[in-house]
Amino acid sequence: MSDLAEELARALITRLDELTDELVADILAENPGYHDAALVTLAELRRSCRTNLERILQLLGDTVPSGDEPLDAARTTGSRRAEQRVPLDSVLRSFRLGGRVLWRGLVRTGKEDHRVDRDQLLDVATTVWTVVDEASSAVAQAYRETELQLSRLDDHRRHALVGDLLRGRGRDAGFAQRAATELGLPGRSDYLVFVASMAADGMPGLAMPQDALASYGVRSVWQPRDRTTVGLVALQGREPSTVLDLLRGGVRAGVGVSPAVAGLAEVGVGHDLALLALRTLPACEAGFAVLDERLPEALVARSPELAERLLRGVLGPLLRLTPSERDVLLPTLAVWLETNRSAAATASRLYCHRNTVLNRLRRLEGLLGTSLHDHRAGLALSLAVLAHEITTGKPSVER
Repeated sequence: MSDLAEELARALITRLDELTDELVADILAENPGYHDAALVTLAELRRSCRTNLERILQLLGDTVPSGDEPLDAARTTGSRRAEQRVPLDSVLRSFRLGGRVLWRGLVRTGKEDHRVDRDQLLDVATTVWTVVDEASSAVAQAYRETELQLSRLDDHRRHALVGDLLRGRGRDAGFAQRAATELGLPGRSDYLVFVASMAADGMPGLAMPQDALASYGVRSVWQPRDRTTVGLVALQGREPSTVLDLLRGGVRAGVGVSPAVAGLAEVGVGHDLALLALRTLPACEAGFAVLDERLPEALVARSPELAERLLRGVLGPLLRLTPSERDVLLPTLAVWLETNRSAAATASRLYCHRNTVLNRLRRLEGLLGTSLHDHRAGLALSLAVLAHEITTGKPSVER
């Protein structure tokens, strides 16, 4: 520091209360970010202004108390303002105003000393603004560090709230209202719950779903959980199909979709149903698995033990064939069931002659020991084919 800057700063620090009043007035007049007393009260603003002015004058006057961190006041202010959600631009503007107040005070003090000329004051100006810039940098760094910590805490809090809702705490009306407020969701609305698996490249199975919905005014929360992404989407009178259409372009993997559930109280149930819907899709298949559209598959997926018994009891002889024979007969059976037992439609789907299909069906009847046209047998066969697709993770026939 220059000898003149030190001398003027030591003289000016005796007028600290006067400088504080001046700076507070300038901030209130010229910095709207500080007008809201809910963010920074007038008493706190005054304390902060006084502390920072004092420390900068100590830096200029080389009188920082031994053992004190020179920029601690600036760092404390930056951290505190981040906690109060005061915009960083407003905080830095206040420091610039503080620099202006200090410079005016130093000029006044210099003019009272006839030994000080204009050129000397210009040198002091460089010193003042260098120190103010250093303090502003410390403010900005502390602000950003605190902001990052707060963001991590917010993410942790949001993750915990969603987890509690999925575990059923939404049935507590008080908790549901707090969760709705903190998550930015409506308290009174039906919800769809989504569970998206990971794509093959390890990325989420739905691309930027929150942004895709928000652009149309649909409120939602999405969070990664257990190698899936879970979404709570507020319908607010919309049809579920409308939401699905908005998200369809971002589907990159299997996505389970619950029925509409009543409010945050039922999103835990919705999550269970969305998980069940997801389990009805073969692992390699991308697309929506809407539970209400896949109820037979869901019945099978709900009970893996029964699905296994169904496979062994109904399709056991077929599955024990050599792969070359099984891979001909199983797709024939699956397509025949899908086409409402039409040999002609099956032949068309499989690109073979109708008589070839009939021969394969006769082979299946002999192998399985049942009439394929029996209603109960047909029901069991349909469920068994679904069980095979779910347990193997691949479709019985390419669709």
